[in-house]
Amino acid sequence: MTFKLSKLVSMFFMLTLCLSVNASEIYQQAMVRLDSKDAPGVQVETLAPYSGRPMLVSFFMPKCRWCQRQHKTLKQMQANCPSLQPVMLGVQGSKRHLKQELKREKNTFPAYIASPAIVKAIGAKSPVPMMLMFNGQGQLVFKTQGYTPQEKLAKLFYETGLDICQA
Repeated sequence: MTFKLSKLVSMFFMLTLCLSVNASEIYQQAMVRLDSKDAPGVQVETLAPYSGRPMLVSFFMPKCRWCQRQHKTLKQMQANCPSLQPVMLGVQGSKRHLKQELKREKNTFPAYIASPAIVKAIGAKSPVPMMLMFNGQGQLVFKTQGYTPQEKLAKLFYETGLDICQA
């Protein structure tokens, strides 16, 4: 195994370990809301309102074509998966650039800037697009890295016992 591959494997092991042990903490992290139209200025919230039902956290960054493609896939999936709650977490970009990206994609999902603790857990050079799926009990049930097509996501939902998509 090359040094680079070894380092990559170590990083994924640590990421999985960190996220598995502290998965429920994602709901408590204070993050800046990107899509708020109600209040002017900075609005800081947690993901606590999304606990108790399946939540798919999708990481994105500005000018990421694969992230844009993943976002479109998630929008298409909502019709067949009504109880799925996608949440967008922006990384590696300014608030302005992340908001521009959401506007370009005509985003309808809750969107935040990932907290420093989350960025630290996934690594400074966040692998995007990346998704973390939490069940209704707040447990991490799967993660994906890179673009994941709709069929593969539906299969992952089924394999992990998440009954969120209609046949």
